[in-house]
Amino acid sequence: MNVAFLLLTLDGNTPAQVAREARNLPGVSEVYATLGPYDVVVVVRTEATRDVPTLAERLRRIHGVVQVVTCVAV
Repeated sequence: MNVAFLLLTLDGNTPAQVAREARNLPGVSEVYATLGPYDVVVVVRTEATRDVPTLAERLRRIHGVVQVVTCVAV
C-alpha cells in the first residue's frame, strides 16, 4: 500500500466544503482542514504509486482548489 499526502491551496471555496468533497474520492483515507500555507491536507492510500497523480487531478477539479502539491511517503 502506498501513502501520499496531497497539500491543497484554495481560492474561492471554504476548506470545510473542499474537505467534504475530497472525502468522497476513492483512495482518500483522511482529510484535514488546516491553518498555514496549505488549506487542506488529503491523505491517500493506493495500490500503486501511479494512481496518485489521478487522485491529484481529481482534487484539482474541485471548485476552489488552485494548487495540489503531492508528497509520496517513501
